[in-house]
Amino acid sequence: MNQSNRFFAKLFDANRMKKHVFWLYIVIFIVSSLSIWKGGEALRNQQIKELRIDSFEQLNQLASVLESAIAKYQHMPTLLASNDRVSKALRDGFESDINQLNRELEQINRITEASDSYILDTDGLTIAASNYREDASFVGRNFAFRPYFKDAIQGKPGRYYALGTTSNRRGYYFSYPVYEGDSVIGVAVVKVDLTQFEKRFANQHYEFLLLDPDGIVFSSSRSNWLYRVLGELSHTELQRIADSQRYFGKSIEKLAIVYQKPFDEKSQEIDMLENTLINGVEVLQRQSFLRMSRPIRLLDFKISILAPLKTINEEISLWRAIFAGGVTITGLLFGLALLRSRMLRERSDANEMTRHNQAYIREVIQNTQAGLVTLDEHHKIESFNPAVEKLVGQPLAPLVGQPLDMLFQPYDKGTPVASSQDDLLTVANDLGIKVLTCEGYLCYSDQAVAVEMTLCQMQLPNRLSYLVTFHDMTERKRFEQDITQARIELEERVKERTFELQDANTRLRQEIEEHKGTQRELIQTAKLAVLGQLSAGLNHELNQPLTAIRAFAGNGLKFLDRGQYEQAHVNLQHISQLGHHMGDIIARFKVFARKGDVQQGPIAVQTAIMGALKIMTPRYKEVGIELVVAEDQDFIVNGDMVFLEQVLVNLLANAADAILEDSNNERRVFIKQKATQDQIVICVQDTGNGLSEEATKHLFEPFFTSKSSGLGLGLGLSISQRIVDVMGGQIVAQNLTKGGAEFCVSLPRFKHQSSQSLIAEEP
Repeated sequence: MNQSNRFFAKLFDANRMKKHVFWLYIVIFIVSSLSIWKGGEALRNQQIKELRIDSFEQLNQLASVLESAIAKYQHMPTLLASNDRVSKALRDGFESDINQLNRELEQINRITEASDSYILDTDGLTIAASNYREDASFVGRNFAFRPYFKDAIQGKPGRYYALGTTSNRRGYYFSYPVYEGDSVIGVAVVKVDLTQFEKRFANQHYEFLLLDPDGIVFSSSRSNWLYRVLGELSHTELQRIADSQRYFGKSIEKLAIVYQKPFDEKSQEIDMLENTLINGVEVLQRQSFLRMSRPIRLLDFKISILAPLKTINEEISLWRAIFAGGVTITGLLFGLALLRSRMLRERSDANEMTRHNQAYIREVIQNTQAGLVTLDEHHKIESFNPAVEKLVGQPLAPLVGQPLDMLFQPYDKGTPVASSQDDLLTVANDLGIKVLTCEGYLCYSDQAVAVEMTLCQMQLPNRLSYLVTFHDMTERKRFEQDITQARIELEERVKERTFELQDANTRLRQEIEEHKGTQRELIQTAKLAVLGQLSAGLNHELNQPLTAIRAFAGNGLKFLDRGQYEQAHVNLQHISQLGHHMGDIIARFKVFARKGDVQQGPIAVQTAIMGALKIMTPRYKEVGIELVVAEDQDFIVNGDMVFLEQVLVNLLANAADAILEDSNNERRVFIKQKATQDQIVICVQDTGNGLSEEATKHLFEPFFTSKSSGLGLGLGLSISQRIVDVMGGQIVAQNLTKGGAEFCVSLPRFKHQSSQSLIAEEP
């Protein structure tokens, strides 16, 4: 056992080590990923810093070249304004002077490489221009709307930038007033075309932007960036730019900048979306730039350089890929080394497990309570465990190499199993049975031992073998005999108890039938008791019609004797009507008095109430009690008409008795109806003295009555409650706050689906 504990402890330590190694791999992976990422960021920032230094020098050079190139043009309008030929052409307006001035302006333009030079009169009309030969000549065009003209005509030097409305070329304008004495007689203008600078700085390893004071790209190394804005312009600013005609109808849109962040105080990283041609297909790509800016004070512009970061990003990505690949390869090599070490360790553990299993199996075989015998492929005994010798009671060493039937013989019960062991094994092999179980006995000793034999085939690597297991059945046989005897005795007792239960059930059914009969008799008794109480009123109701019938009959005979047949016929009709009236009274009492069980069905509440009133009205008239009945509300309930009438008659009779107990009581009984979603409630209210606390507790108990001695059997409310319960309702009683008592009968509302189910159940 100590060896087993050490083995399992070793397995536990190995599993714990595996968990530690797994988490170590996770930590190494996370640290390596962070190192690669942070290292790449540091290297990228260093390269961007170097790029910023180089690009900033180029930005300064670009700004200096642009300022010096434009600065040489700012004094040209002053020189033109001091030219006598300009003043003469403006003053006299001779065509010869204007033609000569056009040629001079063309020559000056050619020498200075200016875009255009032209002279405006005081109305803003161009009288002479360097491009007078071109189709898009300025001559005859009016530029009074331009700010540079407005400044110069007021005696101030002017400057302006715009897209030419005539030439459709971007330029920067310098203007100066032309004086004659102290009066301004015109304006000299020089336009500098910025396209030459774009061509000069094109095809560089950077992009440049020239931004006007509103942040709009006025000049750029990329033509598709022109007239784009880097920031946001309000509607008012856009309207102001459109009214100035600075960009002559060009749409001002925002550059597609999707990301930007400061890199340092003088630069920032930006990402823009650009359409790029790849194999003739236009693809939207994201491009990264490092942007640096500085102002050009001469023009009141700002110039920006966008240095592409694509090369740096690709180098950093490549560096990260190489470093990650190296780490991955190192990790794979390290993992292979660990895997080989693990395989060797697992092989050692497997060998130790095999040795442990073998020792464990030997211990199990030696200590098991079942007898074990192994057979070779010829069905001869190879080995056995001590349990077999314990079953037989003597050593079995002489049986090694002998057939199994020397030790075990199966029972011959008329089954297909062969009588000899060799035949038994042959049958099992022919049928392809891998496991065979049968009962028999060990016959090696003088005393046979009953056992259960299980034979299973073992497919060993080099040979065929069999394992035979013997289980001692001595105790089981004894138990089987005891169980068989106990089962026989139990069956006898069950038969006896069954006869007793059948007899008890028969007596119980008889008692139930007797109880039902008694209950029906009690209900009938209650009906007859009510009829007995109403007999006096019934006698009065029948005596009046009988007296009238005798009178009409006597008068009819006299009319017949006199031959007054019509009068006799009228009397006979009265007699017939009175007979029908008496028949209705007697029929209602006959229906009320009949026996029967509750028959559920749809009944009209108002019909049941009117039937009960027909029975109770004579008594109420006799004692002078007023009946107040609510209007018919067409309520339909599930119940039995006759039994519901019995319940209502009983409640009305009790209400009359309660009122008559005190002569001072107001003699009035109310019958009301109300409804809920699933119930119809019929309430009978009286003006008696109400219910005592004792009566409320025992109100529905059989033979309990709160009436004077000798009145009532105490069964009316008990029977009424049972009738209402059978019809699926309930009856409750309570005292009214204004005096008297109220009895309410709740019955289920009749629904169409419930009626359909009743019809389906009747057959």
